[in-house]
This record gives sequence, C-alpha cells and structure tokens, in this order.
Amino acid sequence: MEEALNRRPPRPPVGAVVDRDGPVVRTHYGTHGEVSHGPLPEWDLEALVSRQIEAFAQRHEPVLWPVYGDARLAEALLAAGFAAEPERTVLSCPIGTDPTTLPVVGHDWAGHRRVAELAAKTGPHRRPFSEFLADSAYLDQSAAVVLDGDRAAWLEQSGEFMVVGGVTDPRFAATLVAHDWRLARPHRGVRFLLAEATGDLRDAFEAAGMRAVTTVTRYHLTPPGEPARTRPVRQLFSEPEYDDIWSRFEERFAFRPDTQEFPGITEPAHSATWRLGALDDPRLDGIVHKGLRASVKPGEELYWLDWQHAGYRFDPARVDGAGPRWPGAVIPNGDYYSYLTGDLRLGTFGHPWEATICVFGDLLTRIDAELTAALGRPIRRSEA
Repeated sequence: MEEALNRRPPRPPVGAVVDRDGPVVRTHYGTHGEVSHGPLPEWDLEALVSRQIEAFAQRHEPVLWPVYGDARLAEALLAAGFAAEPERTVLSCPIGTDPTTLPVVGHDWAGHRRVAELAAKTGPHRRPFSEFLADSAYLDQSAAVVLDGDRAAWLEQSGEFMVVGGVTDPRFAATLVAHDWRLARPHRGVRFLLAEATGDLRDAFEAAGMRAVTTVTRYHLTPPGEPARTRPVRQLFSEPEYDDIWSRFEERFAFRPDTQEFPGITEPAHSATWRLGALDDPRLDGIVHKGLRASVKPGEELYWLDWQHAGYRFDPARVDGAGPRWPGAVIPNGDYYSYLTGDLRLGTFGHPWEATICVFGDLLTRIDAELTAALGRPIRRSEA
C-alpha cells in the first residue's frame, strides 16, 4: 500500500526531471517540485529533509511533500518550515464488478475544458486536473477522464491500484467504486481502487464500500526566488493550440505530404535544403539546437511538430543541462518533423521520403556554414 501511495511514474512526466537521494525521489516540474519515497532511515532525517529543501531551492521550485501517517517525518518537516494542508483520509477497496461503460472523454478537448471548469470549482483534489493535463496523462492509456453531465473524475493506474486523482461531485463516488476497471485492456492488472477525501466526498466513498487505510497530509514550502510560471516542455495533441499551429503551418507553407512528389512544402524565401546522409543524430541535433537557441527571443518558446502525432511546445533555454531533454528530433523518422517559432518566421522541415532537411529564416543564417560542412552543398536554395 505504501508503495502505491508514493509510487512515481516509470518515466518522468512530460517536462519534468526526476532525481534520487537514497530512498527519496524528487520530481522537478520547473514550476514546482514533489517528493515521494519509500521507508525512510531512522537517523539523520533532518539532514535528509534539508538536502531536499536545498535541491528545490536551487531551482526556485515550491515543494510539495505528502506524508502518510508518519508523525516523525511530519515533525521534521514542520521544524524545517513546511506548512501543512488539512489532513485527508486515504480509502481503498477492491474494484467493482459493474460492466457498464463509463462516459470517458478520451481526446475530446471540449470535454477536457468542461472537466477543467468543474475541477476549478471543487477540491482540493489529490492531483489537480491542470497538472494531470500538463503531465499529458490524458494521452496515456493507463489514465482515464470520465465526464457524466456535471460529474467528472480523473484516474490513473499505479500497479494494481486505480488511483482517483480527483472527483468533482460526491454523487459520482458510487459509480467509480462499482465500476470494473479491468474491462479496459490497459487496466487488466487493476485490483483495487484508491482515493483521498474529506467531508461529504469521504462519506460518499465509505457509503459505497471503501474503507479508510491511513491518512495523508500534504506539506508545502516555498523557497526564495521567483518560480517559473510554465513548465519547460508541454506535450500537445488534440487541443486547439496544436490544431492552430498545424493549420497555420499548412497554409503558410502549402504542406503536401507525398511519398514520391517533392518537396513537401513551398520552401520559403531565405531557405536551403540539404540531403541527409549518414550523419549521426547527435551531431546534427547539436548544430540545429544551438542555432535555434541563438535565434529565438528571450523567453520565446518553440514548437516541434510531428505529423498526425503528439508534438511539443517548449522553452529552448530551459531544456537539456539540468532540465528535461530537448524534445522531438531533427532527422525525420517515418514522419514529417518541424521545429518552428510560433510566428513561423524560422525553423526546420524534415522530409522522411526525400530524406532532406529544409532550414529557413534567421536560423539559416546562423547554421548554414555548419550544415554545409557536415552535409555538403544544399540541393536547393531560395534566396528571394
């Protein structure tokens, strides 16, 4: 049970960095940080807490530290300056047997907006819906967003537990408890439902058959310095923002996917196109990444587009190094890849079938010579 409560995803959430300090796992989101852990040592607990505070302070990240019924750790956190939220009850029960299909939102962004509206009016939730979306959990088959009129819930699988991230109406509790989550293929290993609640929601879960197993208190600490307002990387798929950047790209460059007719776009003025040879990925990536960083304005974000797949919006100044890895790839691998500024003034276009990369705008000025040295003379140039 303790492992399920503290379990972190097998891979870092999108835009996050995961560090370990003995039994402690720190997840750095750029905007804030969270702590999870297994059993803690009986000695030097204060020193362990102090190291975590320092690690988050170096990134100017407010810290969230959930404590599950551990009075000794709670005392150490309070002594270190943490503030406590009200205690919540952790409840669990075997999953239900009701095979009724639940109204799952899937990739319907209008549905997600409605859930976000309901979530903003309720709570506090175990996991804010905004964080659920920022982690791109809605793209993960192990997660589920359920919307039934004015009742909504979001859940994620953790091992044999289906964990309720939030529920907006106590009347929805009985439905979640009764549902057989094993009916969905990704959830075949689920055996138990896990939730956190207080007040009417706790009463509703208990009335539906859940039982209290422990308590949780979330402790917060805000270090000096201004935290970032956005994560370094945001994954995009079905939301209007991604549709908009794709629509503008297709219109601006007359994008025409084809396996035999080239080029795939109307290559803009001040662009050059190189044939991709046997150059290894890190070398080409390094040239393009350096050029993109130098070409954008301070604080300006980039998009990486992958045709008919999820893409990213990210801050090139906050990836790699101590941040999350640079998203996407330069060399196309079976699909069309592009790095673009939001105003489409500069970027790249990788064509998988022609095996070329087109570079345009100020980015070309910065990396023209390096790409020519690495790939040879361009096969096309547009100077007009």
